[in-house]
Amino acid sequence: MVKSRLAMLLLVMSPLLAACGASLTVEVTTEGAGGEATPVANLEVQFLPYDRDSLFSALASDAGTPEPQVPADVQARLDSVQALQATWRDAEATWNDAREQLRQLSDRLGSVDRRSSEYRQMFDQFNGMERQERAANQTRQSAFQAFTDLQSIAQTQLDSVRAVIESWEDVAFADFVDVEASLLQALGQEVHFDTTDVDGLITRSLGGGDWWIHARVAAPAGELYWNVLSGGVDTLRLNPGNAEQRLVF
Repeated sequence: MVKSRLAMLLLVMSPLLAACGASLTVEVTTEGAGGEATPVANLEVQFLPYDRDSLFSALASDAGTPEPQVPADVQARLDSVQALQATWRDAEATWNDAREQLRQLSDRLGSVDRRSSEYRQMFDQFNGMERQERAANQTRQSAFQAFTDLQSIAQTQLDSVRAVIESWEDVAFADFVDVEASLLQALGQEVHFDTTDVDGLITRSLGGGDWWIHARVAAPAGELYWNVLSGGVDTLRLNPGNAEQRLVF
């Protein structure tokens, strides 16, 4: 029977969980506009006693037809969208820096005697910075327009691919709930859910042994996807460095 075979397969691949308790802290961060780590608050995180990716892979392998793939030309266009988005974000950061420098220089000008040579030098500097700010703003606007134009074209293509993939998934993963229930029963465990606090943190008491930690965060070109084995650590950090960038269908 397919369900029993898959449940046994995943049972063998699952970690042996001891009876003693353990505490695990999970920290979830994404990359802010300036490249800094930014906590993700109010995010649902799952603690699973099995590898969910292996379960989906087993179901996909057992499907009657292979999983549809995103066509190469669509993927190439999506890659170009991501590249244009990065260009726009860089231009946005450059413009914000120029605006901040302009603001600081304006504040300094207000405290300098207008009759002094220092004021004239600073005023010339202000005019030059103002020209830089305008140029940066034009670059930012052009980059954003290029990004949104190509994104619109890519989205139209992606919508047609989505229908094919979703139709396949409806059939291939139809038994997921039943297979997972059989697996959890065999393990004598359950899936735990929790939500990050304002600092992007969760601390849970779990059964001893390793757990797979699953979460996902919306990203401009899809989502950041985590399915990470805890590995017996006290604190597990989920960040863009150990996430998988996925398309959203």
